[in-house]
Amino acid sequence: MISHAGAAIQFAVAVDPARMISSIGSAMAGMASAMSRFDRASADIASEKPADPIRDRVEQITAQHDVEANAATIRTADDMLGTLIDTFA
Repeated sequence: MISHAGAAIQFAVAVDPARMISSIGSAMAGMASAMSRFDRASADIASEKPADPIRDRVEQITAQHDVEANAATIRTADDMLGTLIDTFA
């Protein structure tokens, strides 16, 4: 329970801003990894004799989904931090 401006605020779940910031960092690292995999698969497809273009295309699609999932994590953590800041502002 937290007291703010004379009113008691009780959270259903403990709020840990450091954990939210950590999740943003993890998601950013995941995005960087996925973009690297996408670039590698793109380079393999563009090579003179691609070894396995189907596998490379699947890797591109998987990397795209990974970027989207990590972006959603960042949006959610950002929304949660914004709500937390608004609560105490």
